[in-house]
Amino acid sequence: MTVHAPNIEGIPDFPTFEAQWAPIYLEPIVESGERLTIGVVAGVEGQVSGSLTITDKALQCLYGESAPGMKAMMEIALKKALVYAKKGFVQGYSSGIHGVVLGKAREGIGYDLEDIISQGIDLCSSLSLIHNEDIKSSHDRSSYWKRVQKAMERVDKTLVPHFNVPVDVTIRGSRLALQCDYFSSRIAVNVCAFSGNYRLAQLFDAATSKVFRLEQLKDHDALIRHDHKAAMMLVVPQDAVIEQLKPVAMRTYKDRILMLEDMADKKDFDLVMVRSAFEGAKQIQRLEKSAA
Repeated sequence: MTVHAPNIEGIPDFPTFEAQWAPIYLEPIVESGERLTIGVVAGVEGQVSGSLTITDKALQCLYGESAPGMKAMMEIALKKALVYAKKGFVQGYSSGIHGVVLGKAREGIGYDLEDIISQGIDLCSSLSLIHNEDIKSSHDRSSYWKRVQKAMERVDKTLVPHFNVPVDVTIRGSRLALQCDYFSSRIAVNVCAFSGNYRLAQLFDAATSKVFRLEQLKDHDALIRHDHKAAMMLVVPQDAVIEQLKPVAMRTYKDRILMLEDMADKKDFDLVMVRSAFEGAKQIQRLEKSAA
């Protein structure tokens, strides 16, 4: 069985949380015109949050032995910006640090403050990607479940502990632990990102491997014993992105999807296609409810 819609209506849930956010800028050489985004703050109705945007490793590369002092200065600037944000971005901001200024507050829409801060970082801080191991691992084809787990913190925190679970099985008299991206008392789900770019072959191999892993769990009673429902989740690009592919790449992409659908059907697994980690988290929540 193949499930294409991320929800009952087939339309992703649109975020409704609104807040203001602003970048914190640093001019390393004052009045030079050069500036770095060192943090982002967001707030609404007295609720505030913020984050620095440069990793410790990036700071070490930029400033060497001076990196600890620079980070301490940035943390002070962030704390002062949080106070400013709590007042509704309506009073003048003064960091007390030469060369540190706050950018213009902008309106943001997301799922919560952390989501809006993440958007702000993506929009205005290229250095946020430098040496960020969390981002690298979350984009890895075999660990996309980490992004879904992070999104689950906003959807249903009670389901977060069920990610990356070792499941005990017995194979030829030996007891082994097979990892499952999501494993609860009701459902088992493996997750893989999928796209039509140059990584398609690697992503297809990873998805195929995860389908076989679900099959192993089923064949060795891990699913049957608990009467689980198994599903393979693909996080795929928006249709508009796929439509931009060249004809050969589009055909290859569709052929790979068809092959995965055939594998899932033969093994009696659902193939669930979603457009984002957040939609994936919502879909897991729905699978849990339908299996209850």
